[in-house]
This record gives sequence, C-alpha cells and structure tokens, in this order.
Amino acid sequence: MITGARQHEDDVATVRLAQAIDLMVNERNPQRLCEIALEAACELCGAAGGEVVRLNDVGAPESAARIGEQASDASRQVACLMAAGAQLGAISLWGDTIDAEPLPMLNILSAQLAQALATERLGRRAVEQRGRARRLSRAVRSIRDLDVADRGLGRLVDASCMLVSGVGAILVSGASDHGRIIAGTGLDPVAEQTLAGLVASELSRLCVEGRPWAGALPVASPLRELGVVGIGLVVVRGEDDHSYILAIVTDHVGGLDADDLDALQSLVDHATSTLGAAAMRGRIAALATVDPVTRFFNDRYFATRLEQETHRAIRSRESLSLVVLGVDGLSDLRRETGTEFTNTFLGNLVDHIVSGLRATDVGCRIADDEMALILPASAGLDAFRIAERVRKDCGTAGLVPAGVALSVGVASFPDQAGNADQLARFARAALALARRHGGDRTFLFDREVAAMIDDQDLRDQQASESLLATIVGVAAAVDDRHPTTRGHAQNVAHVGAMLAQELGLSVDRIEEVRLAGLLHDVGKIGVSDELISRPGPLDPHEWDEMRQHPEIAYRMLSGADLGDVRTFVRFHHERFDGTGYPNGLAGEQIPIESRIIGVANALDCMIHDRPYRLAVPFRDAVREIRSKSGTQFCPETVAALERLVERDPSALVADQEPEPRT
Repeated sequence: MITGARQHEDDVATVRLAQAIDLMVNERNPQRLCEIALEAACELCGAAGGEVVRLNDVGAPESAARIGEQASDASRQVACLMAAGAQLGAISLWGDTIDAEPLPMLNILSAQLAQALATERLGRRAVEQRGRARRLSRAVRSIRDLDVADRGLGRLVDASCMLVSGVGAILVSGASDHGRIIAGTGLDPVAEQTLAGLVASELSRLCVEGRPWAGALPVASPLRELGVVGIGLVVVRGEDDHSYILAIVTDHVGGLDADDLDALQSLVDHATSTLGAAAMRGRIAALATVDPVTRFFNDRYFATRLEQETHRAIRSRESLSLVVLGVDGLSDLRRETGTEFTNTFLGNLVDHIVSGLRATDVGCRIADDEMALILPASAGLDAFRIAERVRKDCGTAGLVPAGVALSVGVASFPDQAGNADQLARFARAALALARRHGGDRTFLFDREVAAMIDDQDLRDQQASESLLATIVGVAAAVDDRHPTTRGHAQNVAHVGAMLAQELGLSVDRIEEVRLAGLLHDVGKIGVSDELISRPGPLDPHEWDEMRQHPEIAYRMLSGADLGDVRTFVRFHHERFDGTGYPNGLAGEQIPIESRIIGVANALDCMIHDRPYRLAVPFRDAVREIRSKSGTQFCPETVAALERLVERDPSALVADQEPEPRT
C-alpha cells in the first residue's frame, strides 16, 4: 500500500516535471523561464520558497525569480545552473523540511533551465553581434575617406560612441592629471573635463600593454550623477608612437563587454591605418613641388621661389623679370582630343621652352593653362625679347595645335613692381591684356596702360552686367511664350545646381551651372512661336530650325562676361553616345556642366505638360532617365540624380507630383 502511494507520488512528480519542461521548451523570455522552473522545483521538493539567481553578462549575480522569504533556521538546497562547463547561476530552495527523493528531478529541471538560458543568451548575443557588425560597418565607412587628421579624430570619437551605444566619449592625450581633450561627443564641457582627469590620473594605467579595458566608474565619481556607471578604454596609437586614450562611458555597470571592446579595437585599428595614410598623403602633398605633367615646378614652389628671387635681386642690386605664358584654348583641346593628348602636348611644349632657357631661369606651372618663367638679371625690353622669342619658337617648331595660341605677359622688378606679389599680379595683368587683344602675342606691363585697362574693365563690367540682365529677361520671356513652359528655366537651374553639388563641384562651378540652367533656352528667342507651341511632331526642316537654339544662345551670350557658361549652354543637347547636337560630342568631350543641364532639362520637361505631350509622374521620369544612362545621359550624373531622389525627391520639384492623365 505504501509502495503504491509512493508510486503514485512519483507518477505525479514525473507529470509535473514533464509539464514544466514542456512550458520551458516553448518559452523565450528568460525571466518567465526562471519563474516556471522555480515554481516546479518548489512543488517537486516540497519547499516553502526559493530563488533563481542568474549571472549577468559581466558575471554579476541578479535575482531572476523568487518565492517567499527564507527563515534563518530553514533547510536549504542549491542546484547550480551549468551549461557547456560554465555556471549561469543557481536555484536555491528553502523550507522546514525539503524532500530528498525528488532531488534528481531538481537536477533535471536545473539542467533544462541552464540549457534554455544558455540558448537565450546565445540568441541574444547573435542579434547583438549582427547589430554590432552593422554599426561597425557604418562606423568604418564614416572614417574611410579622411583627408585631415584632426577632423578624422573627431569622426572616430563619434563613430566609437555610436558603435557601442555609449552615452558619451572623449579622446584624451597626455598622462598628466589633466589630460588634454582632442575630441569629444555626448557630454557637456564640465563632464568632459572630469572624465579626462579621471582617465589621465587613475584609469589609463589599466590599459596594460595597450590592451582595451572595461569596468565600473569609481563610486565617488561625479559622473555617476549623469546616469553613467560604466566605462571602456581603448588605446589609439598616433604618429611617432604617441598614444591617446579613447574613453566611452555607458549606462551599463560593467562598462563594455568583450565583444564591444573587440569591435572598438577593430574600428580604432582601421582609423589608425586610415589616418596614417591621410597624414602620409598630406606630407607627400606638402613636399611635392613638381607638376607631374610638365615636370616644371608647381604653383606652391613658384610663390616661395619668386619671393626668394626678389630678395636676391635686392641684395645683388639686379633686376628680375617674370614671364607668364598662357595656353589659350587648352580646355577646348582637352575636350576635343582627350586628356592624354593634351598632357603630351604640354610636356613637349615645356621641353622646348626649357631648351631655350638659361641655367639660372626657373620654370613653373602656376595654373592649368599658365606657365611662369622667373628670369633673374633681366629687365624690361630684354625680358620682353626673351618672352617673344619663346612664344615664336614654339609656333615655328610646330608644337602648337590648331585652335591653341600662346599669349604672354611680362613684368619687371623693381622698375615696375615693388615686391613679389606685385610682380606676379602685373605679369598676369599683361597676359590678360595680350589675350584681350586677340591673343597669340606678348605684352609688357605698363602702369599707364594698366590704369586705362582698369577704367575700361569697369565700363566693360557695367556693360556686361546690363547685357546679362537683358538676357535673363529674354530667357524669362522665352518661358512665358507658352503656359506649359513657365518656370522651366528656374526649375532647370535649381535641379542643375543640386546635381552639381551632389557631384562635388566647387561653389563657383555650382553657380555657373545654376546660371547656365537659367539661360539654357535663351536661344529659342530665335525660333518661331509656331514651332515652340506646335502640339504635333516637327518635320525635318522644322527640327533643323529648333536645333539652332544652342548656337543662337552661344552667340547671344558671347557679349557678356560669363566665362564658360556660354559653352555649357551650347552643348546641353549633346548626348553621351555622340548622337546629340550641335557638334556631336560624346562622353567626356561634353563638359560635365552641360551633361548636368541635359539631365535637369529632361527631368523638368517630362514632369510638366508640353504642347506635344502630357506630363508623366516623377518616378516614371526618373526611370526613363535611368534607362538612357550611357546613351543619352551621363551615367555619373544619372547616379547623382538617383541619390538625390532616394534622399528627398520633393526637393527636386517645386510643385506636386502630377497625376497621370487619360
């Protein structure tokens, strides 16, 4: 009878154990897992109460579930939670008497709980690792292209704090009690100084042999008032073996775990390599004094050498002359023949010039289309004769291609200029005068002539501004000739400027693109109103007339001082595959500014009604432009448009996206 009762109790206990295990198998919440296991353990062992204690990620014990309070004289039974040889915590039971018979079942229950907790921890760490890997990838990308080391260190601090979800971070240099802060993020200045002092005076020694370290902030630290309780430290090796300490504070008691420290170390190693490369590039650039194309000295060397030669002329009481030779039409030559041919021409030109110089003369390339010759012990007419001989010899030798001319300006010290800066400015002024008078000639600087030029420049500028205002008015009038084209020029200018900025063009070139967009259709003033508003297709003769508008615009803009803007307008209907008009240019022969205007013009034409067709939805227009990348449109510019659309398509259109019409 007793045996039967015991058997019944064992059967009940087995069923209860099976129920508990079944619940645990389907449970993912670690706290609920501990509660299920503790309730079953108390029932199986007849305990009055108990507690499950877990070891957190940094090994500190935490109560995960509890039933009742333990009396001082109560019996106690403990089962450790072990998985893969590591202790994850323990189940403690207490009561007046604890039945020893079910203890094997308690061991089974504790083993099941340990395995479930280990699985949960592995899953959580896998999720954390994936998230950390994504953050590390973003952090690496953010510091991948560094040019200036100081800016790079600031980026490193920001990226490190983001990588481990820190509250704040600083980079400290120096081992004194008041470490110098190189960069910081997330903390106010007072907190940064407090953290820097703590790192320099107490914590930096914990990074033994350069290894990272993590732990709790000192209990007495005022930083704890900000809610930060943990800290991680990583050593950053700078140039000349100088070390920095990267300190990141967190709201986790243990600071950072081992995986966080490994990720931080990887980021720091990458940043150190990138910053070292950036510093090396900077040193090489600073030391470079030779132009790679011409083998002349470059503009950096020119400024220093001209100053030195000026002082030498003063000491020796000799004259000094400067010749500035301009290669007119160089940009057109590069566009028509390519960079390789143009560079070969420049190299041959300089070789010929060098063959006629004295040993004391110095040649420099001071701009894309300008060379400078520093001529010691030469003045006035003597320097003029040297410059004119150089110019003519280059032409006689057959070195100058069709469409290219050499214009030369000459100035002397101390007869005309009082210092090196004036000498360079006056020689360039003489070059400008030579170009103004048709080029292919040499001019010697003269103060009276320069004054006359300045007066004429002012009058020309006023006339040019007046002409430009008139042309802008004409461009607006062209748009107003049909209701569907109003605002077209402004839209093309706006989108063109955004594309130019996305492509990394300089501020000046962005403004040139904006102006070219505003004026790109001004030549349509020479096209009849009937063609502009024609709702149907044009015949070949009418197309010929329509295709004249870029050339008409080019001629109209020639009287205004617009630099290359008129060229950008002239070629905005060229196609990347060479089938456009007016000249059938292809690929990089087309100025990038013209390629930008071409894409901006096509986009605005498609998303607004035209006399010959209705508007299409914005996204459809972008897809159409993408489909013609590499044929009609420049792939680089199309890619820039897609990036802008992905970020903020509304910024590209002033009005609402049109709905398709039936």
